[in-house]
Amino acid sequence: MRYLAAAWNRRDEVALRHVTDPSARSQLEDMRSEAVNLRLQRCTKNQAGDYTCTFRHDYPPAMHQSGHGTAIFLAGPVREHGWYMTVFVSCG
Repeated sequence: MRYLAAAWNRRDEVALRHVTDPSARSQLEDMRSEAVNLRLQRCTKNQAGDYTCTFRHDYPPAMHQSGHGTAIFLAGPVREHGWYMTVFVSCG
């Protein structure tokens, strides 16, 4: 998920495709207007075997918002190796 945050911050769409499924990627792109400088805080394993990952982000200057926001995604295992963002839970 650090790879996802780095790809997001670079606006690297090819790299994002490697760590997101199409639905999650679409929802992730929808938060671009309110989230910059995405940073992984932690991932917690769920009973189902996937992970709930919490990210911190800044707000873009145009929003005139102070402080930091939080984004939460679910990550599931990829067939070969690694993890994939599968569900966009929230951003705020």
